[in-house]
Amino acid sequence: MTTGRAVLDTSVLIASETGRSIDESGLPDDPVLSVVTLAELHAGVLAAPDSESRARRLTTLDRYALTEVLDVTEYVASEWARLRVHLAERRRRVNVNDLWIAASAVAHRLPIVTQDDDFDALDGVRGLVVVKV
Repeated sequence: MTTGRAVLDTSVLIASETGRSIDESGLPDDPVLSVVTLAELHAGVLAAPDSESRARRLTTLDRYALTEVLDVTEYVASEWARLRVHLAERRRRVNVNDLWIAASAVAHRLPIVTQDDDFDALDGVRGLVVVKV
């Protein structure tokens, strides 16, 4: 495991649901979540196509119920805007939820742990460190 705190992206949390393996050596000792990740997990439960999927998604949500959640603050919003403009100037796009998750990581000066290639465009921007697992 990686020492210290880091923001876990939704892709890491749902990896087991989708059958993807995780390089556990990249996981932090002290994980935190963006409130956006929490919202994505709740949406996944609500949008589950059947009871088996819903149960699996609820298990994932419950597993992280006691994990610290980073709220969206004015500072997070200003970092989101900076990241958005940075991408626009380079004609790049990142999923809006991923941009909020990245802004939370930047605002709290934490690395982000992910399996999502969307974050590649932000690696190093405003000090963001992207750890792929």
